[in-house]
Order: sequence, then C-alpha cells, then structure tokens
Amino acid sequence: MFGFLGLLLGVTAGALTGVAIKGLIDEPVVSGSGALMFYAAFGISSLMTMFVMLNYLSMGLLVTGEKFDIRLGMKSAVIDLADISAVRIAEPQSRMTRAAAQSRPDRRSIAKLWSVLGVKTGIEIDIRSGDDSVVTWFVASLDAEALSEKLGAVIPSNASDESSEDSDSSSGA
Repeated sequence: MFGFLGLLLGVTAGALTGVAIKGLIDEPVVSGSGALMFYAAFGISSLMTMFVMLNYLSMGLLVTGEKFDIRLGMKSAVIDLADISAVRIAEPQSRMTRAAAQSRPDRRSIAKLWSVLGVKTGIEIDIRSGDDSVVTWFVASLDAEALSEKLGAVIPSNASDESSEDSDSSSGA
C-alpha cells in the first residue's frame, strides 16, 4: 500500500513540478485562473495522499499503568487492563479476509478491527464490558507474539487467577 500511495504522490508531485518548471522556462501550460485551479487541485491531492499515508498506515500501541492505549490515525481507544479477560495470537489473515470471515458462524465474532493495511498478524483481545458481556477486538501487530506476552504479563486478572491457584494448593497441604 505504501508503494501505491508513494507512486501516486510521486506522479502528482512530478506533474506539478513539470508544469511549474515548463511555465518558468518557456510558455506556461496553464495560465490565469486555470493555473490557480490546477496548482490548488494538485496541491490538495498531494496533501490528501500524505494525510492517508501518515494517518492510516501506522498504529501506536502503548501500555501505561493500568491502561492499554491504541492509536490509529485520528481514532484512538483506551482499555483498562482490568477489563481484559484474555489475549491470544490471531491466525495470520489479510484485512479483507478477516472482515469477510465475520459472517461465518464457526468463527469468533470480532467487534472492532484495529488493523493496518499490509499487516496480516496480530492479537485478539477479549474485553469485559459493564453488562458482563465479552467483546473481542483484533489489534494488528508485526510482532504478535511479543505483544501477546507483554499484555499477558500485565493483565491483573491473570495474576489474580494464578495467585488464587497458589493459595488453593497451599491451603490444601
């Protein structure tokens, strides 16, 4: 996807530069209000392409204190670590395949996809909501195993489950 957007940006910038240089050296290709509209359109298309490249092709994940922060472009979400009941590595699939699989009854339903174009791996997070229901989110990651391990290490419910198992075994002895 970066290649396509880069090519689009290169063609736009090349045409803009070529027309501008031609206008400086020789007879302008466009002039007057036509030139104003031409340069404005190409400038806006370049800015839109840059906006898409910077906002929708990179995602930030941050675990701080008791929160898991997900940022994708202008969208963001903050999850309390206490609300996460399970983290597992999702099977590698493309973004389109994952979205299409939502209609299959034998698959786990994903409530929210935090995916980046071109990243096929990630984790699935089970999140408890206020009404005791559990929703599953997919979060894309180039290193899904490391992210799963890091989240698994800081989720309070896992620590309390392990400590209750330890106290059960020690009280029975």
